[in-house]
Amino acid sequence: MPRKSVLITGTSSGIGRSAAELLAAKGYRVLATMRTPENGRDLAEAAKANGWDLTVLPLDVREDASVRTALDQAGEIDVLVNNAGFEVWGPLEEMTVDDLKDQFETNVYGPFRLITAVLPGMRQRGSGVIVNVSSVAGRVGAVLNGLYSASKFALEALSETIHYETGHFGVRCHIVEPGAVATPFPEKRRLVGAAAGDEGSPYRELITQWDAATERLSRGVRAEPEEVAAAILEAIETGDKLRYPVGRDAALVFTARKAMDDAQFEGAMRQQLGLTW
Repeated sequence: MPRKSVLITGTSSGIGRSAAELLAAKGYRVLATMRTPENGRDLAEAAKANGWDLTVLPLDVREDASVRTALDQAGEIDVLVNNAGFEVWGPLEEMTVDDLKDQFETNVYGPFRLITAVLPGMRQRGSGVIVNVSSVAGRVGAVLNGLYSASKFALEALSETIHYETGHFGVRCHIVEPGAVATPFPEKRRLVGAAAGDEGSPYRELITQWDAATERLSRGVRAEPEEVAAAILEAIETGDKLRYPVGRDAALVFTARKAMDDAQFEGAMRQQLGLTW
């Protein structure tokens, strides 16, 4: 029986790397994609050492031609995992339209390019799975990550629509929603305005408060990328729900949001985070 093929974006580190390793170890044929394949040399070496069916492919989700080339090389795809993403971080007032466009180019248009490319084949075969890696920020807006949150809200909306439209054809769509994860992701943020150290910004005090607040929310505990990879695997193999939250902070935020109205939730979060802003 042929192995199911899984294409994963953003596998150079963090969640994508862990998902590629886990799925390959489980016997999937893995297409581990990244913008700079040289960053995947150790992954390719690990695959060879372990006898995994894993191939590192170049793919920039921001470019139509790159998507077409990668899919031509990959062949038939049974499972798509949209994981590649980044964050523009800072006060919304200090952002530009170009910042917004750039954020959506990777986090929304990228997944859309891949989804629309693989869906016809999945639909015609009557089977397929799409897993979109979102975030707690895709359900609840937060201070200083308005653009990132907007992009993940958009990804969640696309995911819900795919779920409704393609289930009829035997294609499943799932959303994985991590909270804070112990990866290099936060260090790779694009910082803007006050977040980039502008001492003249009226939002400098907010940056100071939020830096302390985020530690209170997670209590210094972050999910490991392997936990998110396990949720991706569960979505692929079990797929009995639309959303898969990951992490203690995600559980806390989602539980509170479901139980409270807007004012109650804001009050509870302010108290929990110690915000006076």
